[in-house]
Amino acid sequence: MSANGEISDRLQSCRAVVTEIVTQLSDYHPRAALLFGSMARLAAGAAVDHFPRDIDLLLVGNNTPFDLIQRSYAHPVEWHCFRIEEMVGVARCLRYDPKPLALTRLYGRNVAKQHARDVIAACLLLGPGYRDFGIEQIEIEGREDTRDYSVHEVLRGESWWRRLSAYARQRRGPFWRFSDKLAGTYLFE
Repeated sequence: MSANGEISDRLQSCRAVVTEIVTQLSDYHPRAALLFGSMARLAAGAAVDHFPRDIDLLLVGNNTPFDLIQRSYAHPVEWHCFRIEEMVGVARCLRYDPKPLALTRLYGRNVAKQHARDVIAACLLLGPGYRDFGIEQIEIEGREDTRDYSVHEVLRGESWWRRLSAYARQRRGPFWRFSDKLAGTYLFE
């Protein structure tokens, strides 16, 4: 079997796992479920150094699917679960906080939680322009990580995710926060 055939078979197998999970998620009514990381980059046709070691899923919802998270699948799955208000909080931070404060909050949570989940969420919300916001990737052996962390595929809740991303990308800054509160446009609905 050729290397391309083997990669194609493994990709199909991973896709089957993702399809299975998406089907099972319907019982939990998440606002959004996204595939991201190397699996999403590979599916989008981007060059990858190696076949993905795991399937990275970001889940936004108030009903965490603990039984799905604990289940074993044909491929390892790494879950990044956010409550709805947590994800909206990241979007609000990107929209209204001064960039230095927003970056401090995102990276501070990264240090406190020992995981970059808020930074990952910010990259996904901002799209390819996340570097313009000032988000930098982790260096690998002293070199910049050039992988695009904004590549993702929305598996569930595309309309909600698109609206939240647009909300986060429309920078208003701290001066507009008060007037938006008065106008009733501060909160994401």
